[in-house]
Amino acid sequence: MMQEVRCGQCRRLLAKMLPPSEVQIKCPRCGAINHQKAVSLISQAPPSADDRGCHGKTTQSPRP
Repeated sequence: MMQEVRCGQCRRLLAKMLPPSEVQIKCPRCGAINHQKAVSLISQAPPSADDRGCHGKTTQSPRP
């Protein structure tokens, strides 16, 4: 079953994944569906933006 990857801010569909190794990405310009397979699997994924509490939020650094 395909898993959807959506933007945390607007919920727009960004990609679809077939766990654990295939990703389908739709080109925003022409609409073509591009298939990509992982070369190797990562045993431990890095923390997501959601783990840091800023998923879907925009932050700006103060200007000097």
